[in-house]
Amino acid sequence: MYKCLLCLVVIAGASASGLRAQAIDPSNTAHAADVPVTAVTGESWLSHLHRSFGDTSMGKTGHLGPPPLGPGEEGVVQQSAIPFGYAPHSAVLHGSDLYRINCQGCHGDAGLGAPPEINSVINPVRATSVALIMERMKDRGMEMSCADAAELAKQSQAALLQRLHNGGENMPPFPHLSEAEIAALVAYLNQLAEVPGAKQKQATVKEPAMRVGEHIVKSTCHDAAGPNPTAQQLEDGAIPPLETLATRVGQSEFIRKVTAGAPIVMGTPPTPHRGRMPVFYYLSQDEAADVYLYLTQYPPLQSASSEFVVLGRQDPISDGGRRSTPGSSGSSSLPSSQRSKAPQANGSPDLETTLVLLGIGGFVTLLLVGGLAFTMHELKRLAAESEIRSRTAARYRVESDVDTLVPQ
Repeated sequence: MYKCLLCLVVIAGASASGLRAQAIDPSNTAHAADVPVTAVTGESWLSHLHRSFGDTSMGKTGHLGPPPLGPGEEGVVQQSAIPFGYAPHSAVLHGSDLYRINCQGCHGDAGLGAPPEINSVINPVRATSVALIMERMKDRGMEMSCADAAELAKQSQAALLQRLHNGGENMPPFPHLSEAEIAALVAYLNQLAEVPGAKQKQATVKEPAMRVGEHIVKSTCHDAAGPNPTAQQLEDGAIPPLETLATRVGQSEFIRKVTAGAPIVMGTPPTPHRGRMPVFYYLSQDEAADVYLYLTQYPPLQSASSEFVVLGRQDPISDGGRRSTPGSSGSSSLPSSQRSKAPQANGSPDLETTLVLLGIGGFVTLLLVGGLAFTMHELKRLAAESEIRSRTAARYRVESDVDTLVPQ
């Protein structure tokens, strides 16, 4: 009985000191108005991985858009429900909404991913629960103390938060997420993974319209800026940059394309085709309008930010990442005061980097010279010792010969 009570105390303590999302009062709604909205910058995560859209499962959980109309066919034009002169609004986002607009494009609505490229989020999240760890070990016939289970859960919690902040080898980081947003998102991940008690610990965040648009844009597969591809380049697999998106289509057409899909003209000669871009059926027209507003108010930037560094190589959520410059997939721009300090897009090193490299080079050279000098010294010492041993042996042989010849 005492052991059971102790186990309950350990589990309660681990839950209280674990992911912040599990301790949020669901009656309180955090406000994200103080979180700065920043323009999307740099290349997309697919471009960073040198992976074509046709060779990946990333961003493909939407539906295919409609095919082009055949000769004589008349399509039904879907009118946008967003009135002209759309005014920005605020929205209360649940953790499920944050998952939907940031994660669902790759991990799917159930969090199962697309193995082997994109792993499920379920098991990594379940590994943060002491109760589920104890249950799993018991099912396997293995004994584990509550303290050991709590330590494993704590490590898993830290790894999960690190992955959300820093990304992984094949998963982009999400540095634009605030602490309150991550708390609400993780609370929903616990519910999605059926962690005991998670359903009663959900949280919400109140977001301005521009912030909602930022979330959606920074989870897409588009480069931030660049030239608009030709019809032939589109057929060859090119993805149009976000920079020209708001100038190519109006708001109503943009909303219709995002939420319902529209044929695209590509190839030589230019011909209407079913587009490769998935239809984001899980986005509302209001949210699509937020995207358009965000792109027009915060035009995408070419230069990439260098403030995000991926620390981990192992990816418990997505094996399917991120290691250097973030792009339009989950990136955010540097503040204007820091943007001038960022490395240039052509990759030329700054003075500090040059000095560090020179210092490392000098240190390595010193080690090589020192090692060579030590080796020469040791060779000379060994040669001298060998000479002494040879002379000693020769003298011993002579003395032995003399002793043999002289009668005793």
